[in-house]
Amino acid sequence: MPNATLINLIIVGLLNGLILLLSILIHELSHSLIAQRYGLKVSEIELYLFGGVSKIEEEPRTPGSEFFISIVGPFSSLIIGAILLILLYKPLNLPTFILVTFFFSDISNIGLGIFNLLPAFPIDGGRILRAYLWKRRKNLLAATKTASKIGIAFGYGLMIYGLFQTFIVGLLNGIWLILMGSFLSSSARQSNIQTRNEFTLSNINAREMLNIPNFAIPFDILVSDAVRDYFITYKKPYFPVIQHNSVVGIVHIKDIGNIPVQERNRFTIGQIMRNILDLPSIDETQSGKEALKRLKNMSVSPHIIVVKDKNNDNLLGFISEEDLISALKYWRLQFQNS
Repeated sequence: MPNATLINLIIVGLLNGLILLLSILIHELSHSLIAQRYGLKVSEIELYLFGGVSKIEEEPRTPGSEFFISIVGPFSSLIIGAILLILLYKPLNLPTFILVTFFFSDISNIGLGIFNLLPAFPIDGGRILRAYLWKRRKNLLAATKTASKIGIAFGYGLMIYGLFQTFIVGLLNGIWLILMGSFLSSSARQSNIQTRNEFTLSNINAREMLNIPNFAIPFDILVSDAVRDYFITYKKPYFPVIQHNSVVGIVHIKDIGNIPVQERNRFTIGQIMRNILDLPSIDETQSGKEALKRLKNMSVSPHIIVVKDKNNDNLLGFISEEDLISALKYWRLQFQNS
């Protein structure tokens, strides 16, 4: 665009950014729609600096579903790129700045599609690789471990190349490669941990990980007395609250922390507790994976859920984030060589 005005350049930049944003959204929607078709719940779609992510609440259940959920994203990006490429060669008699916009958007989408096909977990190509390894080895954990190592290696490779471009060649775009490499290696490591945690939790039921407090705090006791007689004495993060010999709520040390020290003798535990009926619950036979899902979906922190018997009649105990982490530490020993 040798004769382009500043307005033309601004329009090209804005249109290209809008098309790329919509393309990323279509890319993630494709993942979400196929995931839902396989019975997986998608809670939301988040857009980041380097792209986006569809928040699928659990791992795919088969290698085949993993493959199709993963490949549809890059495929949609390549399709959009192909459509824009076709428009460039059609005699549409469009203004030059529009054609330039299509050209840059075409490059962006094809680049996005190709990049996402790289076998670097947890991006789409890495998930396709994991699906292949999963099918071949019949072991999700082993497949995830291998795919994650490759993803981490790719991430470090991008960082090294970025450092080379920045400090040796003197190109500032090397900084982007460093950031992308750091993001990729960190994501690969976290995805591996998440998969191992979900696998472990799926083999534990709620009864095996629940916490049964030995003591309960009376409903009408002052907060200052509860701090002295329970939290400091027994060093527990939370306690059930009882009234007339029934558990009516739960109070966490973080609930106490919201009250200034000088005012703690003005409130009773009953005034600051969380009502037991407001807490989500699961029955004792449900898995730790389901407990994790309920904890993640809680909007009020700290997160604690109630565990009841299989008939949902009697309260058996509680599961907090701390309880879940403790259960993982003990039970992971069974699968550390998987």
